[in-house]
Amino acid sequence: MSLFDAVVVGDLSRVEALLAGGADPNPFDSEGRTPLMIAAERGEEQLARVLLAAGADPTLTDRLGESALTKAAAHGHRQLAALFYPHASPDEQDMARTLLQVGTDFFSMPRQAPPPPSGMMRKLASATAYVSQKLGDDVPTQRLERLERAQKNHKKS
Repeated sequence: MSLFDAVVVGDLSRVEALLAGGADPNPFDSEGRTPLMIAAERGEEQLARVLLAAGADPTLTDRLGESALTKAAAHGHRQLAALFYPHASPDEQDMARTLLQVGTDFFSMPRQAPPPPSGMMRKLASATAYVSQKLGDDVPTQRLERLERAQKNHKKS
């Protein structure tokens, strides 16, 4: 069983054994995710702590430019987001705060949404994403689209 498999099934003892046996805590899968990112998406705090203790790097990002912090916040895992928060860049900390405020996980977050960004902020974010995309960087566009989907979903509830 690989480290990825052990994380996906939540097998803490297997993860510990693999890491103790010298497994790399920072391998990437075909989507550019690490075991720590998968643990963050799934809300596996104990697994995340074990991976961090073994040297997993919380600043690594996948193909979309998302780190463990972004993934934890996007899935509403506040405690995990707090665990990764000190390691993140200021931009990523802002993104995580926004995702947690929008409330993508409606069962564990308050249902009251923050006021939407002003029209000027939305236009600025769209312009930045447009320029970045023209320069060959799709990540800002993908992040903006993800945030807009989260806001739409929040309005529906």
